[in-house]
Amino acid sequence: MTHALEVAGVEKNFGGLEVLKGVSFHVEPGEILGLIGPNGAGKSTLFEIIGGSMKPVKGTIRFGTEDVTARPAHVRRRAGLCRTFQKIRLFDSLTVADNVRLAAGESPPAQGTVAAEVESVLRLLDLQRLGARLPADLTLAERKRVEIARAVVGTCRVLMLDESLSGLTSDEAAELIDAVRTLNRDRGISIVLVEHVMPVVMALAQRLIVLHFGRVIASGPPAAIVNDPVVVEAYLGKPGA
Repeated sequence: MTHALEVAGVEKNFGGLEVLKGVSFHVEPGEILGLIGPNGAGKSTLFEIIGGSMKPVKGTIRFGTEDVTARPAHVRRRAGLCRTFQKIRLFDSLTVADNVRLAAGESPPAQGTVAAEVESVLRLLDLQRLGARLPADLTLAERKRVEIARAVVGTCRVLMLDESLSGLTSDEAAELIDAVRTLNRDRGISIVLVEHVMPVVMALAQRLIVLHFGRVIASGPPAAIVNDPVVVEAYLGKPGA
């Protein structure tokens, strides 16, 4: 089976600082993968490289059957490799519906009309009632939903969530977790999430990759990872510490 996304031997340095050191992993079609690790582990740099905003020194990024290592971010987006950002990127002067509609123009749906696609995404993310509002009138949780809607509208096969559930109350996080699961189930979108809130990671991810000082130090089911002595020492901390 072809992987939805494959990262192979990715290395990145800034001057003499090695940020990523031979990072390799894959994402299966329809899988929800969590990418975790302490601050400075290289997660954000890796996301930039996968998304196409940054080039690796070595290694390859394969999206489905295609090597996209040299392709720019907008080409990857149109092909269906989508992402959100830690800093929400909405157009303040546009309504929620128009924000999503504009993103659909960047990556038009493979089937049907843009209008039908926008309506479908707004419905899936429980945003149809907010379609006429401006971003300034929304809560943080609602703005994060709009950011996700902008990412997935049109053609999206792999969604990269960059701390999209951080800063939410437990109830807001639970509702957004349900929305992400719906996108995964109803649209078959593979998901890669970077997240520091471990209850969110444990609730969503089917498998975890752990980065530490730019290297993958563990990979496996969440229940096994949180009990891995190497991961506990490097990231999670000893009980009672």
